[in-house]
Amino acid sequence: MSVYVMLGNLTHAAFDKLDSIEDRDRKAQEILESLGGKLISIYYTLGQYDFVVIFEMPSKEALVKFLAIIGKFGTVRTETMETIPTKMLYTIGKEI
Repeated sequence: MSVYVMLGNLTHAAFDKLDSIEDRDRKAQEILESLGGKLISIYYTLGQYDFVVIFEMPSKEALVKFLAIIGKFGTVRTETMETIPTKMLYTIGKEI
């Protein structure tokens, strides 16, 4: 499975419901797992982004479905990046 890093910001709607943020995170994890993904970790951050999520997904199709589903709630804005395994980059570095 591919590993993804999601950077995100909470919207005003999310801050209005800050008391239910744990439930929201649990629901996102359930959605992720229902699509065959696996949550690795969630961190809330200070600075440009409000949170970082690291997770695995079995396919790009599952990733797009996940992003579309969580986007419909209107409580977060996200930027998602696919990771490159270190061994892959090490191998490429040795080949060039």
